[in-house]
Amino acid sequence: MKFSRVSSFIDKYGILKGIGLYLDIKFGRLSTIKIPGIKAPFFLRKDTTDVAMFDQVFLLDDYKIGFSFEPKVIIDAGANIGLFSILVKNRFPEAKVICIEPDQENCEVLKKNLGPYNNVEIVNAGLWNSITKLNVLDEHNAGHSAMVVEEDAIYGKVAAVTVDSLIQTYGLSHIDILKIDIETSEKELFLKNYEQWLPKVRVIIIELHDWLRPACSRVFFEAINKSFSNYTYSVCAENTIIENKDWA
Repeated sequence: MKFSRVSSFIDKYGILKGIGLYLDIKFGRLSTIKIPGIKAPFFLRKDTTDVAMFDQVFLLDDYKIGFSFEPKVIIDAGANIGLFSILVKNRFPEAKVICIEPDQENCEVLKKNLGPYNNVEIVNAGLWNSITKLNVLDEHNAGHSAMVVEEDAIYGKVAAVTVDSLIQTYGLSHIDILKIDIETSEKELFLKNYEQWLPKVRVIIIELHDWLRPACSRVFFEAINKSFSNYTYSVCAENTIIENKDWA
């Protein structure tokens, strides 16, 4: 056993459950991962980045973020296999969660993992700044946790959706939490056509990928500064959290 990893599981889940979870993951018993405080078991794939995603969400607490309100509408953009959505549905069971995921294989697991939960919508698409078509690529050879999209309006195989189109489709007046982990596409998302929807967002949780594509942060904060006159900024693990104080 790797002691530091085992101790992380024990610290998080106690001796018996922590060691049990560690062994299940170590030996690939991934079909029914059950952890305390989570309503239903969920599924991880063997020999993929799913375990790393599990670590981020359920072991290292990358999304252990406090909120001063009870969110009712959450969009999970770059939902992957749904671990963030599982977390927030258990924390806020009455919230409507809309999952956006462009990779078809991820989306199949996402549907399976979110099946036990009500008021969840799953959209097999990429989040973009216009309605178009996209192709999904493993550009960085990083597996299913880091698939990127590129626009191909003629031959693209995956639909692109916008935040405006999601607002219209689901009849939303606002978005309480917009979680964005879209592997450099945040640069396109905040480059244009954000003026109508961005003021309707209360909290943004975003992973910015400047190390993969320069200027993601610059474009994002330019849009934030144009749209919010008063906001708070904080960091939790790899996530930047912006709360729109204009909301009140």
